[in-house]
Amino acid sequence: MNRPYHECSPLKRLVRLGVCLAIAWSLSGCAAVALSLVGAGAGAGINHQVSGVASRTFSEPLPKLKRASLMAAKRMSFVFETTDAIDNGQLMKGRVADMNIAVELEVLSNSVTRVSVSARKNLLFLDGATAQEVVAQIEKALVANELADAAADAAMAALAAAEAEESRSKPARLVMGNERAKSKPRAKGSGSI
Repeated sequence: MNRPYHECSPLKRLVRLGVCLAIAWSLSGCAAVALSLVGAGAGAGINHQVSGVASRTFSEPLPKLKRASLMAAKRMSFVFETTDAIDNGQLMKGRVADMNIAVELEVLSNSVTRVSVSARKNLLFLDGATAQEVVAQIEKALVANELADAAADAAMAALAAAEAEESRSKPARLVMGNERAKSKPRAKGSGSI
């Protein structure tokens, strides 16, 4: 005998309800995961835009990056007004036009330093593009410093090699000059008694 749906046994209704809840629960979990991934991606983009901080880690010690930061500031026509010691590094603050620039140099190890730059126009407006450009200029200055150091090292090595060659050739000339002096005949009446 066929019974209508509402007349199914309570056990079958309970099983059907459990299957429906399990499906709904599993699908809602997928939606939550998908939404959280989309939210995390959007949040990362918003965080970068809101914070306006550009950062990069360099395999160089703090003094080299400080020198490169000063060169980048000069190239971009601003001067750091203050340099403060902070935990594991230094914070340099400067100003260009109506924008405050802050460059944080954080020492991660003896040969690794993180550079974080923020460019703030006012309390609300942070300029991420300017901050990224400051980091790019620091990187260019670092490369220029490395090339200048390499050229200076090469010039010093060439100078040292030239001096070594010159010092090796001087004794030979002296010896040759002394040999000639010994082989010259003495003129009569000259010399000691």
